[in-house]
Amino acid sequence: MAKIHTHYDNLKVARLAPQEVIRAAYKALSQKYHPDKNPGDDKAARIMAILNSAYGTLSDPVRRKEHDEWIAAEEWEIEWLESTREEGREKSRAEAASGWDGAPVEVLKPYRAVRDPRWWFGLMLCFGLGCAAGAFFLSQDRVVPVALASALGTQRSAASTPAPARSEAPPDARADSWAVAKPHVADAGARAPDVRALGVTELVVPARVADCETELHSLIAPNGEPWPVQSGYVDGFPIGNQGPETQISIDNTRNGSPVLVKIFDLDRRSNVRHVYVLARDTFLVDRLAVGKYEVRYQNVDVGGSHAECVGRRKQAAASRSSEPG
Repeated sequence: MAKIHTHYDNLKVARLAPQEVIRAAYKALSQKYHPDKNPGDDKAARIMAILNSAYGTLSDPVRRKEHDEWIAAEEWEIEWLESTREEGREKSRAEAASGWDGAPVEVLKPYRAVRDPRWWFGLMLCFGLGCAAGAFFLSQDRVVPVALASALGTQRSAASTPAPARSEAPPDARADSWAVAKPHVADAGARAPDVRALGVTELVVPARVADCETELHSLIAPNGEPWPVQSGYVDGFPIGNQGPETQISIDNTRNGSPVLVKIFDLDRRSNVRHVYVLARDTFLVDRLAVGKYEVRYQNVDVGGSHAECVGRRKQAAASRSSEPG
């Protein structure tokens, strides 16, 4: 099964490790990569930021529980996709091994079919039924032309012009009763429009609201790599539920912060797309099959931390309170 990079991997601990082990691992790694011990080392600074993010998540019981649920969902999805591909390969191998074992079918030669009385009887029966049907439709002087004109959406030709009415009933009453009171006749030269059915959904992200508890503070994406430099799918996650029926437009033009968007399949209870959209940008999630989806998004604070966010919010609140009323 494909490997998912998690915060446990960043701290080099097991997923069921107690808090004491997590704290000890973070302390040992931070002593090795701390910027004070590695002045001017960009790689060490980046690793230290990753360690801070991992420890901030695993040291908080609520955030650790959410991280464990995310890991379980992603592993279930990868296992499901791999099992589906394996079943397809096994089926192909079984069909190739079985070979063709069809029973022989007797086919009459042309001259034997002509000599068979059943063949002549069937031919005469079809001919008789065809004559009867033709006589019936010819006796109905308006049904066939009006039906064809309504179904094809074109003007009736001279051959399909209805015969003069044989009753004194008003014109509307003389129209065919099984179709419409007044058959629709299209304009000359009109072209039927091309109709395409496509389900389109739009997510408009509002302007960023400082919420340190719901924002994602990290230098790296959930795949363990730096955040993409342009809007698109996050590498390392499967692109599921592919189909031509549905699109989802993500509009982040009003927001000054990038967002991480997850398309969640409500029937399978799993994420099928992971999208990173830059600030003031848009992205179209296309080629989705028909289904029930929930669009989840989260503001991303690239390179920041939860503590820094809280500090900025307190500073902003103090500035507002100090302004004259």
